[in-house]
Amino acid sequence: MTSGNEEQQREDTPIPAPGPQRPSLQQVTGAAYQAARRTTFDLARDLGAIAGNRPIFHGSTISRPDVEPLAGMRAARHVEMASHRVAKEYIRAAREAGYTWDDIGNELELLSGFMTGHINENVADTAYSYAVGPDPETARYYGQSFTWTCQSCTNVIHDHGMCNGPADDEEGHAERCSRLAATIDAWNAQWDAIEADWEAGQ
Repeated sequence: MTSGNEEQQREDTPIPAPGPQRPSLQQVTGAAYQAARRTTFDLARDLGAIAGNRPIFHGSTISRPDVEPLAGMRAARHVEMASHRVAKEYIRAAREAGYTWDDIGNELELLSGFMTGHINENVADTAYSYAVGPDPETARYYGQSFTWTCQSCTNVIHDHGMCNGPADDEEGHAERCSRLAATIDAWNAQWDAIEADWEAGQ
């Protein structure tokens, strides 16, 4: 049973307002397309392309400001490469903030193995491939890595993705770095859970 005071307290507790609704994928991609097109047009014009008007599709009576196709294509390629550079800067900031490659991969919404061609590649490996380039195995072999600064020990970390565990994959932490210790504990707990599930299924 509940007392009258508990009932009154429950009635007086305000209901939290619902948070802002996340835009749909269609809204996001539409807004991104329009932003990319505006940036491409502005860049092409700044690089010397002559601006004019072009129908939005063949035979349409509606036109929009545009530039010569090759100039627009060249500018769009520059925007694409610059956008990837911006994405890598945010990936670096995310790693520094403590987000895992799984976290990053889930937010990037990348197609599995789209850069490496590996079938059923996990989201963490796909995110790492996106960050380091189309051949992450070669990058790892030749000692290339994705670098970021650890906020716990302030050292520069050479990140090799998820291969052999954080002790080897995150090269550069200080000897007693608290972040690395916590990451190792989380890694070990994850593998313990996987092994427990496997043994339970035997």
